[in-house]
Amino acid sequence: MRSSADRPGGVRGRRAGGPHRLILAATATALVTLTGALAGCSGGAAAVTGGGSGGGNGRAQGSATSGATGPSTVSGASTASASAVPMPTGDIPGWHQIFADDFPTDVPVGGFSGCDQGTVRTCSGLPSAVEAKWWAYPDGWKDTSGQGVYMPSRTMSIADGMMHLHMYTAGGTTMVAAPVPKIPDPVGSEGGQLYGRYAIRWMVKAPTDSFKLAWLLWPDSEKFPADGEIDFPEGQINGDITAYMHRQNATADNDQNEFDSPVPISSGWHTSVVEWTASTCTFILDGSVIGTATSRIPNTPMHWILQSETVPDRVTNGSVAADIYIAWAAVYRPD
Repeated sequence: MRSSADRPGGVRGRRAGGPHRLILAATATALVTLTGALAGCSGGAAAVTGGGSGGGNGRAQGSATSGATGPSTVSGASTASASAVPMPTGDIPGWHQIFADDFPTDVPVGGFSGCDQGTVRTCSGLPSAVEAKWWAYPDGWKDTSGQGVYMPSRTMSIADGMMHLHMYTAGGTTMVAAPVPKIPDPVGSEGGQLYGRYAIRWMVKAPTDSFKLAWLLWPDSEKFPADGEIDFPEGQINGDITAYMHRQNATADNDQNEFDSPVPISSGWHTSVVEWTASTCTFILDGSVIGTATSRIPNTPMHWILQSETVPDRVTNGSVAADIYIAWAAVYRPD
């Protein structure tokens, strides 16, 4: 829920340096059209040691000043494309489903309000059916770069069976979002579980180098890099989709596996899956495995954060905005 950067002392920075990349031979077009069943996905696997940039949770406490009114709920995504891969329901081989949401209850802009500081993980402005499944980083928390401010009351809504994240700048404040699914019966101190399968269908519009996705599993222990981190999808929204697994017992935040795809983040609807077990961490994009890590797998409870935020060292202004749509999300525990 909250990284070590949340405590006094500033924001934990992104990894720096040039990564050793694993470039897939498949073309972007081929991967985008691979929308096979989520269950039983298989394919080539590889592991690579990365020394470069990756994702990561992290924000510094701070207050926001904003006098702008958030946008009204607008459906700008194609529900037909969103439903091309329907939400999986029920158990699949090796996995027991514990969470699934395809957003049947509308929430206007302003509904994701009253989000607490994470002690209870509730947003008092939400309808009960939505509050039971979702929390969000509250208004006023700064994002990882320190340039953006999480502002769910102005950036998040649900309509037409989709969650909408609208990131934009108004009144001198760049507003971003970090929804957090609430899984039942967590074993971790911050709502996490030990091992799991995390599947989500999403789309990004309006590519820009000012915003990024850093959707991740973050250790409930708050011990990074020692307890690792898992990021997928990750990257600037005008770039390609990348996955990272930061290894257990790391002493540096670039002690990681990195798996790159040639698929642009802003190239339509995608389905991404993380399968995290005691022995492997596998990343699946649109039905195709893009990489599997097989050693030093994180082994403490983690919680899922759909962290959508500003890019470090990028200047945002009132003319820059980005939209993320989520058609569904599902979480499993190992059988």
